[in-house]
Amino acid sequence: MKKSYINLVWQIGLCALIVVLDRISKLYILNNFQVGEIFGEIPYVANFMYVQNTGAAFSIFSNNTMLLTAVSVLFLFAIILYKIIKKPQHFMENLAVVLFFAGGLGNAIDRAMYKFVVDFIDLKWFDFPVFNIADIAVVAGAVAAILYVIFFDKREV
Repeated sequence: MKKSYINLVWQIGLCALIVVLDRISKLYILNNFQVGEIFGEIPYVANFMYVQNTGAAFSIFSNNTMLLTAVSVLFLFAIILYKIIKKPQHFMENLAVVLFFAGGLGNAIDRAMYKFVVDFIDLKWFDFPVFNIADIAVVAGAVAAILYVIFFDKREV
């Protein structure tokens, strides 16, 4: 009982931390900068630039906010169902689930509230779309899921 309680606490805590950091960063940007404005940089690494993304990853499905909002909500429900039905026990699997959920929730909130996602991190050394904290969580979740499957998932295939 105690171990499952501790697991639940760290998962909810990490999810909340990511969503709060994502919301604070996006609200700060929305309230202080104009679209396209560069408001900071890490030399040779990244610019911080306010972008409104009406699409999904790499701006696919641009201007399909209703569809993307519905897909985001379905994604969140699928993660909750996975958590309830599968009841993952391994740390890495739980980490992947938490990161996917937190990132998906962060961007779903934007889509529902603004009809776009606030992006602001623009890498200088790699031609990559502008992204945000929620996107980092989703990518980190994918890495955690891949590591779990490769190194820790012992199911027979």
